[in-house]
Amino acid sequence: MEYVLALDNVKKKIKGQEIIKGLSFSVKKGEIFGLLGPNGAGKTTTIRMIVGLMEISSGDIIVCGKSVKKDFSKAIQQIGAIVENPEMYKFLTGYQNLLQYARMQKNISREKIAEVVELVGLNERIHDKVKTYSLGMRQRLGLAQCLLHDPQLLILDEPTNGLDPAGIREIRDYLRKLTHEKGMSVIVSSHLLSEMEMMCDRIAIIQKGELKEVQEVNSLINDKHILYAFETGSLGEAMQWLQKHYELKKVDSGFTIKCQKTDIPAIINQLIERNIAIYSVKPISKTLEDHFLEVTAG
Repeated sequence: MEYVLALDNVKKKIKGQEIIKGLSFSVKKGEIFGLLGPNGAGKTTTIRMIVGLMEISSGDIIVCGKSVKKDFSKAIQQIGAIVENPEMYKFLTGYQNLLQYARMQKNISREKIAEVVELVGLNERIHDKVKTYSLGMRQRLGLAQCLLHDPQLLILDEPTNGLDPAGIREIRDYLRKLTHEKGMSVIVSSHLLSEMEMMCDRIAIIQKGELKEVQEVNSLINDKHILYAFETGSLGEAMQWLQKHYELKKVDSGFTIKCQKTDIPAIINQLIERNIAIYSVKPISKTLEDHFLEVTAG
């Protein structure tokens, strides 16, 4: 598997206090990788170290085979990033802003500018002044700016912050388009867990500067062992049998049980043999929010 980014035991100390405590993870080519964590967990600090806005205290960050510590100029050439909010010249048009940023890189043609403008869907407004743009349009212009030099890795810190549902969906669709059509890798930091669930291929959960886990979103949500809610009559003696074999929780209308789908017929048969009425059985799928709260509880 080809990795675009690798963090190797990265630590950050500020005034003698260790803020980031030995982070190690990798981002694959062509995937959207989510950074999740409560406020103050260290997500933005980690991103700032990746893009060189903060010095790494120890460890190393490798971007496309280049070390951020030892070969920063070559490593950063492969990155496009928006840390917190995209800052633009509001008195200039969107197109003039992109021309200005294009001058900072080599060999960016007007054809390339037109390509990224079309990619982010700003054709109709690109010659309007940025001060007339909505927040969603400024986010899209910031995304176009990041894409001018064809980076291998795109890093977006809270890209949907302040956007309405339509704007959030647009950003999500653009990121999917980039990974599918260009093979680009994307790191997204966000508090919107439902959006991360729909957007990301894998997620890393960070708490108090420590990496709690890295999980594939699909395997997490489609876990074979999920909860099922049984609405039943009085359980009586069936409780003893159920508790021996399954993780069970009694509720007013019956019980919830953690099991595989293939276990359901046997459970139903046991209840029927004990003359217990069964009114309904339904799965309770685990969400990314459920899992996040489990991992970060306490």
